[in-house]
Amino acid sequence: MNAVQLDIASLLNLESLLLLAFSTLAGIVVGALPGLTATMGVSLLVSTTLGLGPANALVVMVGVFLGGIYGGSRSAILLNVPGTPSSAATALEGFPLTKRGEGVRAGVMVTTASAAGGVIGLCILMLLAHPISKAAMLIGYWEFFWLGMFGIVICGSMSAERPYKGLISGMAGLFISCIGIDGIYGGTRFTLGISGLKAGISLVPAMVGLFGLSEAITSLTDPESHLIENIKNTTVGDLVGYVKESFVMLKNNFKLFVASSVIGTLIGAVPGAGEDIASWVAYDTARRRSKHKEQFGHGSWEGIIASETANNACTSGVFIPMLTLGVAGDAVSAILLGGLQLHGYQTGPSFMSDNPHFIYFLGALLLLVNIMVLVEGIIMTPIIGKVLEIHVGVIMPIVVVLSVIGAYAANVRSFDIAVMVVFGFVGFLFKKLHISPAPMALGIILGSLVELNYRRGLMAGKYNVALFVTRPVAAVLALLLVFFVVWPIVRERIQAKENRI
Repeated sequence: MNAVQLDIASLLNLESLLLLAFSTLAGIVVGALPGLTATMGVSLLVSTTLGLGPANALVVMVGVFLGGIYGGSRSAILLNVPGTPSSAATALEGFPLTKRGEGVRAGVMVTTASAAGGVIGLCILMLLAHPISKAAMLIGYWEFFWLGMFGIVICGSMSAERPYKGLISGMAGLFISCIGIDGIYGGTRFTLGISGLKAGISLVPAMVGLFGLSEAITSLTDPESHLIENIKNTTVGDLVGYVKESFVMLKNNFKLFVASSVIGTLIGAVPGAGEDIASWVAYDTARRRSKHKEQFGHGSWEGIIASETANNACTSGVFIPMLTLGVAGDAVSAILLGGLQLHGYQTGPSFMSDNPHFIYFLGALLLLVNIMVLVEGIIMTPIIGKVLEIHVGVIMPIVVVLSVIGAYAANVRSFDIAVMVVFGFVGFLFKKLHISPAPMALGIILGSLVELNYRRGLMAGKYNVALFVTRPVAAVLALLLVFFVVWPIVRERIQAKENRI
């Protein structure tokens, strides 16, 4: 079937604009509910778009995708429960701000950073799609291994006061990712004879347990842990003031904003990465370069800007390999790729020349969706902020119910509910021991990336380990990793020596 040639004019009609507004709102709602990820929302809608034209089908899928990534920040800020894995870093800074009575203000900041990051990402997509796609082709097994290993460095930084605790949490996550069927030889590992573990530990139930259920248990056993200060009604004047302030804050942190946008877009362009990794890498980079490191983990605006800018810029980056190489960068782009094929589009090296106006259509669509995220997000912020007025004994049982639904809906397996409960108590225990559960979640995300690419790199190189440090890109990544590990230690010793003098 011949694909319809799409251009900007394909969006300029009332039906498309209404679908755009509705799908973006639906994505925000789905993303805000623990466990109901953007990937799930898009996958449920792909088959329903067959009755729509190609333009409207893409409007719906992209609206839910971007809305879902942004929506995960809502529950992350208000309840310390990330709605999606990509908003876990946002929770580290957003919830402390909520506890100080700045939840609505943080919500507006997240909305502005998300929309602005998405716009920067689409600009990079429009200008550099072809060069970035060619650069992404230089990334092989060896480079993917080093990209995954950056997660270990990030794990330590998540628990700055006790780096070894962050490392333990991250390594535990890497081990958990190995449970199930071997991705290369097909044998089962670490299942302990439990049939449900043969499919491995799914990320969504683990995340919902670590962040959602554990937070519910913590709040119900210690209500003061979720005591919110200075709750007040937000007037229209307050909201307008917060919006102005958020743009001023982006201006004052312009270098951080641009750097995080670039990081997010580039990571999105790397097949196999995604919004989760983009968010953590940008957050960790911001923390290392910040002049106010002591604020991270206690309500840092820099941390929020970095995390939300990167994960929303990444949504534009994932289209680069998808359109120019015909390769899905992550799970949701694989679904989007399938949706494109359903409507007659065959992406790949010749796609741009065969569909010269499509890139302009996509750029306009991403711009409109990001504008809609900004408008709907700001309008919804004070409404969602009403959650803070609900007693913790009422809201947290609702979180438990949503956690169960989210864990089950991810793979429609009742076993995943048990997984969620186990990780819920693990997360609760971690909080008591002052161990951040974030590195464990990151370890689960990066585990297969690290292990499979290490083993495939060995096999592809006939077990020549030197390839991990002699290939140009791999060598640069390895040196950067060593620098990130060694430099903080060296800097600390230099400062200690200067203090003694």
